[in-house]
Amino acid sequence: MKLDLLMPGIEVGLVTTNLDAMTAFYEGFLELEPQGEIAFSDAGGGGSQRRYTLGNSVLKLVTYTTAPAPAVPGGGRAQAGLRYFTIGVNGLRAVAEAFEASPYEIVEPVTEFAPVPGMGFMFVADPDGNHLELFGTL
Repeated sequence: MKLDLLMPGIEVGLVTTNLDAMTAFYEGFLELEPQGEIAFSDAGGGGSQRRYTLGNSVLKLVTYTTAPAPAVPGGGRAQAGLRYFTIGVNGLRAVAEAFEASPYEIVEPVTEFAPVPGMGFMFVADPDGNHLELFGTL
């Protein structure tokens, strides 16, 4: 079956019990553009979803009235499943310098792709321990 896509991107939902710190990271530090907030009905368990523009995609910070167990930090080496997402950027070294000057964790420093000179990747962690891979031009 081939999917007939409604939009040329995906929506990634991060369920958090730490909304203030996650908002400070994604909206404050990474400066993702807010799209608004959606309240969930009490019939559905209550909670909310904060939406952010990320290229052609959407990042959602989700909270529930009854908080779930916290996330298992540590990316793909800590637990199977969806453990990180990737964002392509220009000027990866400048992004790395901003992280170095911030309180946020660099999990893996900038590494140049051997087969593609001038391109590299790095991994960072958000306040819940979710890993983000940043890749792009150095």
